[in-house]
Amino acid sequence: MIDFYYQLRQRMVETMQVSLKQIRQVLGFGVQEFGDLIGLTRQTINNLETQKNKMSSIQYIAICAVIDNCLKDKPELLPILSTILCSNEDENHGNIFETIENGSLLKKWFLCFPDESKILRFGVDDTGIIDQTDFNNIAENYRVFLDQTALYENGFSEAIQPLSGLLKNNGNKIIIPLRSVEAIQNQMISTNREEITMAQRAMKILMDMQMQDLVEIRGEKSDSNVISTFVSVFAKFKCVNRLALITCDRKLAKQIEALNNDEMGGFHILVLKYENGKGFRKWQEEDFQDKESIEKIYINSENIQEQNKDDELKGWGVIS
Repeated sequence: MIDFYYQLRQRMVETMQVSLKQIRQVLGFGVQEFGDLIGLTRQTINNLETQKNKMSSIQYIAICAVIDNCLKDKPELLPILSTILCSNEDENHGNIFETIENGSLLKKWFLCFPDESKILRFGVDDTGIIDQTDFNNIAENYRVFLDQTALYENGFSEAIQPLSGLLKNNGNKIIIPLRSVEAIQNQMISTNREEITMAQRAMKILMDMQMQDLVEIRGEKSDSNVISTFVSVFAKFKCVNRLALITCDRKLAKQIEALNNDEMGGFHILVLKYENGKGFRKWQEEDFQDKESIEKIYINSENIQEQNKDDELKGWGVIS
């Protein structure tokens, strides 16, 4: 089922690219104006229309957002756009765009994600404990991120080995933001002896994982703080990737869980915590001791995204 939906989305992107010039002209935009609305340069639009560059899923989503906005004012263009898209589809696979739900291409895109609960189930008991079967599913289907707080925990080095080994077997690594590494380095010069000990332990684990080629450090010094970076990255890539985060930071966990309750669509983000002697489990609502609702917390994540809307997330590129 996963492969089917992935292939369906790929066909949608390919069809959009072939149809892009016609659609732009029907909407009445010049190349520069269209690029400005989408957030792409004139050259990038030209390269997409002439097939010099391959359209990405993120570019597709941005283009659909512009088209949907135009259709709100000119709904009479919908059948014309649908005809253009259908005419450029591969005839052997039927017409994906023959029906466009609620006149929204974005809606159609997000409907092309399978029901997560029917494919992967994690921590199905009340404890939310992650077992070996879950590890296998995560390694095969998710890009796994880690922050510094998990590295501070006793026993983490041994606990993460099964998952990191499975990820390596699947050609993946655990991703750690540069900002998290810097947070560890900064804590090593703390005046608090306990904090220094935790930072030293975290740095040793990180270096050991690097020696085993199990981790990938992403990002640049221009990235925002740790929480803002995670929210920006996850908001950007959740539409095209299954993402999992391992953190012992309650505030970060709430911010990322909030992204699961927005209207962005995409895949559900798996947020895990490590507990010494217990292993890994899903963050649950009762873990947020202040009883603040996820919906209320989402206001904060919106603010963070607004603050970072001009952040190009250099050093992140694509997550594949």
